[in-house]
Amino acid sequence: MDFWGTVRVLRRRWYIALPAVLLTGVLALYVYVTVPTRYESSGVLVLTSPAAGGRYSEKTKPEDVVKVNPLLQFDGSLTTTAQILTQILGDPKTAEELAGKGSTATYTANTGPVGGPLLFISTEADSAESAEGLVGKVLEKTVNELAAQQKALNAPEQTFITAQILVKPTTASAKIGGKVRYVGAATVVLLLLTIASTFAADSIMNRAKKRKDKESGEEPESEKDTPPPTPVPSHAPASRPQPNGNGQPARPQGVPNAHQKTVIIPAPKPTNPAWPTKDD
Repeated sequence: MDFWGTVRVLRRRWYIALPAVLLTGVLALYVYVTVPTRYESSGVLVLTSPAAGGRYSEKTKPEDVVKVNPLLQFDGSLTTTAQILTQILGDPKTAEELAGKGSTATYTANTGPVGGPLLFISTEADSAESAEGLVGKVLEKTVNELAAQQKALNAPEQTFITAQILVKPTTASAKIGGKVRYVGAATVVLLLLTIASTFAADSIMNRAKKRKDKESGEEPESEKDTPPPTPVPSHAPASRPQPNGNGQPARPQGVPNAHQKTVIIPAPKPTNPAWPTKDD
């Protein structure tokens, strides 16, 4: 059925379609209210090298050590260290430890689109306080885990890589994109069910009406509205006269010419067998 056919059915069964549409709106509003709003917060860490570099000797006096600006030593080792930290934070056990068992709060840790010594933390939770608090936990866990990994490798403390907090936990903002997607999906499904139920009701009611008309002997409305067939004439159409040799149309047989006289021959008189004839 085309678009206008669908519109005609919905218009004819408006008392079914209209309540269904209103129910769709109520259910969509219910979905929007019941789906929890998620809040998002984020933070950023940067890894820096020690001022004295990655080498340390106890024989060297502190005043003799060549010191450089840590912000000028962003080499590939810091990128590798940042990737190691993202793997540690991505462990399910670590996530359960930070977010809490059975919690719906989640977080992600990555080095961004270009990589490097930067570590981006992003969290989602059902409340603003939970989202901001989880960012703080992840940042603290990252700093502690970085120190623990270097101690486990027996690295000199003077060569430890440090993590500096560039962006503290941001103010959590509400994310309604997920709720809008849920409401949109629910609305589409409910509208399809509305159209399907309207068509089903229309088909059932039409069948019931036809059965009722058939039992009562009345002609169904569909047959009443059908115009009667046009009668076809049984005789063949008259043929067009063909022209004669003079270019004039030939007259049909039995039709006299205008210049000819019509001679009427009298019919013979009936004879009575009782009368004498000339032969007798």
